[in-house]
Amino acid sequence: MSGARSEEAILRAALDLMAEHGVGGLTVDAVAARAGVGKQTIYRHWGSRARLVHDAIACTNDPLVEPDTGSLRGDLEALVAQLARFLSNPDTGRVFPSMLEAAERDPELAELRQAHADKKRDAFRRVLARAAERGEVDAELDVEAAIDLVVGPIFYRRLVARTQVRSDALGHHLDLALRAVAPRQESVAVH
Repeated sequence: MSGARSEEAILRAALDLMAEHGVGGLTVDAVAARAGVGKQTIYRHWGSRARLVHDAIACTNDPLVEPDTGSLRGDLEALVAQLARFLSNPDTGRVFPSMLEAAERDPELAELRQAHADKKRDAFRRVLARAAERGEVDAELDVEAAIDLVVGPIFYRRLVARTQVRSDALGHHLDLALRAVAPRQESVAVH
């Protein structure tokens, strides 16, 4: 088996086993057996079970395309659409909740998950920084809270409520979020 086909088979085996047994029930031996490779192949490429788990889940996500549409709404629409596609991926739905739970007990997996989340949040931070330069957001905006406001409901709907994130609902959600981060209007005193 070629290197790329072997890697694909290993990641697919890991995803399927995580879906069947949860991240906690995943073993490198089982992945190796299902993928038809030696476990030394897995350790040589990933180095640890946590890295394998992280990469298997990350492969369900398209590479991040950071938008610069010239407007906060356009940039946020593009970013949340990417997030919704990731969370709507059937593989993601089958394994992501288990990975979050496993990261609570596995420091290496927690570190990998956090680094990945920070990278994704960085795109939102840059979008909000550009919006601040254009005067589209309140000058005193708590950027981290604003990111939570935008992405939190999407994660909630998919992972807690277990409903699909519909694209028509994203527009309404963004309308509400944009109202919350808009520049404050100074009240004019009337005499």
